[in-house]
Amino acid sequence: MGIEKWGWKEDPFTLKIEPNLFTGYDEQVSAINRHIENKHKIALVTGNTGSGKTTLLKWLEMNNPNIAKLYISKPPLKPEEFVQIFTDIFGLSFFDRLFGKTPTLWTLPTYINKKLKGTHLLFLIDEAHETSRDVLEWLRVLVDQIDSVSLIIAGLPSLESNIKSSLETFEQRITTRVALTALSESETKDLLRKRIEAVGGSGTTPFTDAAIAAIYQRTGGFPREVLKLADKLVHDAIEKGQNVIDAQNLADYREFEPAPVLEEPVVAFAPKPPSELQVANLPRKQRQLLEILAKTDWLTPTALAEQISGSYASKGHAIRSINNILHRLMLEGYVQRESKGKAFMYALTPKVRTLFVKA
Repeated sequence: MGIEKWGWKEDPFTLKIEPNLFTGYDEQVSAINRHIENKHKIALVTGNTGSGKTTLLKWLEMNNPNIAKLYISKPPLKPEEFVQIFTDIFGLSFFDRLFGKTPTLWTLPTYINKKLKGTHLLFLIDEAHETSRDVLEWLRVLVDQIDSVSLIIAGLPSLESNIKSSLETFEQRITTRVALTALSESETKDLLRKRIEAVGGSGTTPFTDAAIAAIYQRTGGFPREVLKLADKLVHDAIEKGQNVIDAQNLADYREFEPAPVLEEPVVAFAPKPPSELQVANLPRKQRQLLEILAKTDWLTPTALAEQISGSYASKGHAIRSINNILHRLMLEGYVQRESKGKAFMYALTPKVRTLFVKA
């Protein structure tokens, strides 16, 4: 018997965008909603792959029914493509089509304002780290000249640092900044519950509270990792004929995840392999973690939290913060991790270890 034994119509943990099931990030969502309500111009959303950026943008699109909306899953590679994007959405008049008259990049703001007729536009752009500086600079020009628009632009954390270093005029116009890092333990439980109930299940069955706590500890509350681990645990339970998933199932679970392989850069903002200079210029806590790992291999977030300096409200806050930093360092190629027992353990990647040996 498969997933139907829990009353599920389908696998609830398939990695697909479900904006109606968006969970957590209450402070970030409130900040973005205020941005839209106050008709501010530019908001920046950053987060690592799998943190929920796309789901948030689609949720915003779904939950703002009374304004004009435009969602772009990937930004254009050339500024001129904005003309096609907006004419596809708003269309051309009969006479414009008859005489072959279309807006240019320079007349596009006038065209958009005429089409909007004072209506507020929610402009959502995903994967913005995959475009060029020229496109972002023209995007800033367009937003400046559209009468009523809120641009929500989302991308990897590298997007913000690249804007700061090379697009000062764009940087100065960002009114709202939010970072999607990880869910709390209660939000992790809520994510599992919403996914399960959406396919006909009840509450968080078959997961016990102890299992959910272990899932949170193992993943640090990173949404995509939560869903991937939950899916693997479910299929393991089906294979073993188990009706309940408890913390012991995680204790028996083994996984090795090597350092991520960064894809070849296809756009201007693609990240490069870590260099000695990049390591030296990392934020203080990130560099502290790397320095500790340079001395001792394979430490848990708990062990690292006990060694790193800094004040936290509680041990739980410290561990959660360290988990978030480690996820970022892993995705950027600085650290690798291995599952041993009930927790992930971290070590430097060979490339970064070589840099510390040279230092």
